[in-house]
Amino acid sequence: MCLNHFFTAPKSIKQVYQRNPMRTVKEYYLGAFSADNLFGFRMIISFSSLLILLYCIFLAALVWRAKSKGFENKFMSVLLVCEGIKASFIVSQTTPYIRRYEWLQDILWHWTIDVFFTAHITAVIMYLCIPIYYRLNRLSFMHKPLFKKHAWYIAPALGIAIWLLIRTVPEFYVSDATWVVCEEGEEPTTDRWFGENETWRLEIEEEFKDTGNCTASYEATVTTQPPGLWAIALGSPLVSLLALFFIRSSIKSYKEGDNPDISKSLTSRSLYIGFLGKVILLLFWLGLLVLISVVNGGQVTFVDETLWRYGDPNLTERILFFGWIFSLTLTPAAIAFEAMMFVHATLKDTVFGIDNNLRKTFTTAVFTGIGVISFIVGSELMESVIGYGAAGGVFVGVFLLAVRKPILVILDKASNRFIPSTHTPEETAYLEAYATAMEDLIITVEERKLLDMMASTYGLSEKIVNQLEEEYNLSIEEE
Repeated sequence: MCLNHFFTAPKSIKQVYQRNPMRTVKEYYLGAFSADNLFGFRMIISFSSLLILLYCIFLAALVWRAKSKGFENKFMSVLLVCEGIKASFIVSQTTPYIRRYEWLQDILWHWTIDVFFTAHITAVIMYLCIPIYYRLNRLSFMHKPLFKKHAWYIAPALGIAIWLLIRTVPEFYVSDATWVVCEEGEEPTTDRWFGENETWRLEIEEEFKDTGNCTASYEATVTTQPPGLWAIALGSPLVSLLALFFIRSSIKSYKEGDNPDISKSLTSRSLYIGFLGKVILLLFWLGLLVLISVVNGGQVTFVDETLWRYGDPNLTERILFFGWIFSLTLTPAAIAFEAMMFVHATLKDTVFGIDNNLRKTFTTAVFTGIGVISFIVGSELMESVIGYGAAGGVFVGVFLLAVRKPILVILDKASNRFIPSTHTPEETAYLEAYATAMEDLIITVEERKLLDMMASTYGLSEKIVNQLEEEYNLSIEEE
């Protein structure tokens, strides 16, 4: 497995030779959406990771504003930002990833390396801080107001400090990188991006030359692969397992004792579902990578991926390439689901209707993901059979439209299990009364008076009443 997807670095030595013409922006994006590149699958993942980053930042701001003085909200906001950054590991490829715009990649280096790995380290520390903000009977000594007050900002400060201390250590430092340049019909060449290890660059060039003349024109990068960065990237998901156990214990802790807190228990339940979903997807990701390596006959390298993409692969290698690219979707998807459940846990008691909005978001996102993947698979199959992939995409699109409703019903049921309604008893009673009044789809003057009286008795504001009624009306329309 190669880290060229994750690591690029700024130039220390600028040696960009003009032996071959450089790709243009148009050529870069057209190539990204070609049949060789699975009709833009990787580019779609890159833009999706950017959207998930923005989504997490938005949710973090929402959580913070909902209760700006609450330390649990501050803790969750910081964690959401860290998780969003972790989802953005290939966001640099939304920009022209070509030698012509090497200066842009120099800037994005700081996000791809410094910010990305700081977020990983910070997230690990914050996972370990879960017993501070959510009660665990066995770790009750950590559940103290003083710790809550300071842990949420000490964790990111410590994460930044740790990264600054280790970033230049050889085990964590990307020392060399080179551009691999291919012109169709010619031998591959390399142009140094940064670093001083000439032996390493020549070995990379020879490795590519051994594959023969280029079957397509492209520019890509390959870098050194420090083991410490792999340890951080893989260690962070593993610590999620510990966080999962913490939250599981927290659910039981809030239910037990002389003063059980059912509301807090439900909060921990939402967090547990979020961590569980992420852990399951990440374990699937790990299993997929192991399977790809076994079928490939060894560790997947940059050369393997490049040949699968631009060479003349057989059906098995093409499937391996799809599996490799598909694996890139799992981390952003896992984090998006986790973020959604974190927000539900934090805001279910303070933001009215958050559960319903999140259910809609979940359903829409999953259906869209199914559509994109199905389109890519259908196009790829038709490309292999008749050499015209668009026919497969059109067929898949028509089919999905035909079965849209039953798929959405299944997804709605799943979202209802993940994100149950969190209405108060008063709100539930009002909804039941409103549902009874709406059996004939008409609210009479007398019924409105009774509903207003009921709302006044239960202390429900006009805004909440309007939201409750709108929620019910939408549920009728969806049926």
